[in-house]
Amino acid sequence: MTKSNYQNMRFLIVDNIKPSQDILKQFVMRLTTRQVDSTHYAQDVASICQQKVYDIILLGYDLGENQKNGQQLLEELRVNGYINRHCIVILITAEISQSMVLAALEHKPDHYLCKPYSLNELDKRLKSCLHKKKAMARIYQALDDNNSELVINRCKHALSINTPYKTECLGIISRQYFELQRYDEAKTIYLEYQNSANCQWATIGLGKVALHENKLHQAEKLFKQLIRNYPLYLSSYDWLSVTYEEQFHKILAEEILEQALLLSPRSLTRLKKYANLCIHNEHFDKATAAYESNYKLAHNSIHHCADNTIKYVQALIEHAPSLSLVDAKKVNIKAFSFLKQMTRDFKESDIKVQSHLLGACLFKITKERDLANDEILKGEKLLAIEQGNIAQDKLIDISKTLKKLNKNNLATQLLVTREETDKTALEINNKDSKTNLKDKAQADIEMGLVLYAQKKYREAIVKLQDASTTFPKHVGIKLNLIQVLLVSYDKNRQPNTDLHKAKNLLLEVTKLDLTMNELERLKKMQKKYQQVAGI
Repeated sequence: MTKSNYQNMRFLIVDNIKPSQDILKQFVMRLTTRQVDSTHYAQDVASICQQKVYDIILLGYDLGENQKNGQQLLEELRVNGYINRHCIVILITAEISQSMVLAALEHKPDHYLCKPYSLNELDKRLKSCLHKKKAMARIYQALDDNNSELVINRCKHALSINTPYKTECLGIISRQYFELQRYDEAKTIYLEYQNSANCQWATIGLGKVALHENKLHQAEKLFKQLIRNYPLYLSSYDWLSVTYEEQFHKILAEEILEQALLLSPRSLTRLKKYANLCIHNEHFDKATAAYESNYKLAHNSIHHCADNTIKYVQALIEHAPSLSLVDAKKVNIKAFSFLKQMTRDFKESDIKVQSHLLGACLFKITKERDLANDEILKGEKLLAIEQGNIAQDKLIDISKTLKKLNKNNLATQLLVTREETDKTALEINNKDSKTNLKDKAQADIEMGLVLYAQKKYREAIVKLQDASTTFPKHVGIKLNLIQVLLVSYDKNRQPNTDLHKAKNLLLEVTKLDLTMNELERLKKMQKKYQQVAGI
């Protein structure tokens, strides 16, 4: 290795084993004239990288029990912008399991080194990374500056001088085109390189374009083909799941993510998505296990938040009634330890209220009524004091827990308070209006339903759209509008915009808090959409 290549570079070594750290430090000190920084304590890394700009980080994966690991640190550094694309990160690990390697690679270290390794191997990897960083430096700078046009121009220039990093440049250009909504230009690159070596991104791109064009069968075929040919290319599973969701095949979306998690169980984003699908599909046992894994994996990462605990306990509350009393008490012990940790880590009022109320739900399942009532009283007392300091969306979450406890009056009171607040804001914004919006919307709904019965679908759609514009959060209006749009398209097969509008509304309603009746109507509308769209 030529020392001159590194003499002005800043190095950071992160390793919790002192002999290993010392060997790396001695190796690096022969390369650079700058001071070499090192730490064994994972919690220090983010603050260190905020104070200095590093050119090269040699990052250990296993940094000790109850500490962030190298993968979590790398994600934190990238997401928060503490390192830029010019920084070389080499991940060093003694663990070589497939799941660990795949999880680490999803956060894209520049290279990967398995213990035991020789300094000669490290030398080669550094040289390879440095060569690439120098060749791609101007492109990476444009990416860091979020200048898409400059990125495209610099990639084209690199291609014109026969860069050895042709595949990466093509992938970068096509992604820029896609993000700029220049889909035809992106598609041209995808089609040309979809069968080339190391160009799986081209097939992913074609699938994304097909999704954008609502060609769902084509997208499904492309992602399935990629999974067959490259079963470890994990983003294809994610995009196939998205395609299934667009088709309202939630069970299939869950199953394909389950396959991906068997290969790489440490992806938090994928795990959360999978857990949410399990809840939707009422697979509460799987949801509970997934949320528990999510809680544990997220604990030392940037994904650590109170919602991880709340989601786990909510899933467990749905799952626990299917367990024996003995098993339910066992899992309750774990859940209460999570709730206790949550209130230590997060001090917001709504979190403390939720902790008491969710605890009451757990005690009810195990028939410990006195303990349940005690938690309810604590939760209600705190809620009465802190309600004015709790955000409206958090009050809605609390109201859902209260309903689980059959505290329907208090739950309704919270929602009424929210509706009154919204109504007051609406009245202030529309104080000069002489028209009663509620009466007008009701008239539009009634007229829309009359026109629908008369098979005057276009006129009915206009009326229901007007009502929905007035009250955009009203689930009943949305469901009525979806029904008319689907019947209109089914009868006339035109315009296609009716089908697109129905699909977008269905996706909107899926994300809302629904009553049992609304949920049943939604499922019927989803089946109707599948039938009409020929899915």
